[in-house]
Amino acid sequence: MGTPQAEGGDAHGEPRPGLGLSVEQRPTLVRTYEGNGSGEEYDYDPDNVEEAYSDHIHFHRNGDYPAEPPAPPSKEEFGDLLARNRVDPGTAKGESFIKVDAYEEPGTGKALPTSPVEQLRRDLERLQGETGGQSLKVRLQLAALTDRELGTWQAAADFKMTTDKAQSTLTSAVDRVYQVYSAVMQALDDTVRTAKNADRAAAGDLGRLT
Repeated sequence: MGTPQAEGGDAHGEPRPGLGLSVEQRPTLVRTYEGNGSGEEYDYDPDNVEEAYSDHIHFHRNGDYPAEPPAPPSKEEFGDLLARNRVDPGTAKGESFIKVDAYEEPGTGKALPTSPVEQLRRDLERLQGETGGQSLKVRLQLAALTDRELGTWQAAADFKMTTDKAQSTLTSAVDRVYQVYSAVMQALDDTVRTAKNADRAAAGDLGRLT
């Protein structure tokens, strides 16, 4: 296969700044062996990330560094690149990542009953029993089995212990559902607030430009 040429260097084998040397290009180390003998061996321990990368190329042969650094673009090419990839942070677009009008009335800022946040809020209130009907937790409590219903024999006691564990797991799951609803509503509220602030900032920038 031969010795890789100029890995981490230029066409003349000289190190290129910042690229590092592969194991066969690093200075050899003199080591002392048992019996007081000594000899040279390769420096197999890279000292930095650049040398480790050069070692990877050397051992796996998955491509070498180019012989010379790529030439920078000319003024004409640089101009063409800018023209093809125009970025103008001063240009404001009449677009937003969220339709604020779907969440609140534009004039008053009052939350719309049809908004996703308010729909989630009503669902959460219903699950918590705040808008009539029994909450999920109350339904779980009413479904619980008691000693009076099961009796005092051992099999009934074992069965009650199992149902109590299931009851506790379901109660924790209900609490988690409540938390998720609240977190989603908070995230939507924060998103609407961020969008409104971004609109105000853009409007302010446009006002200063005009």
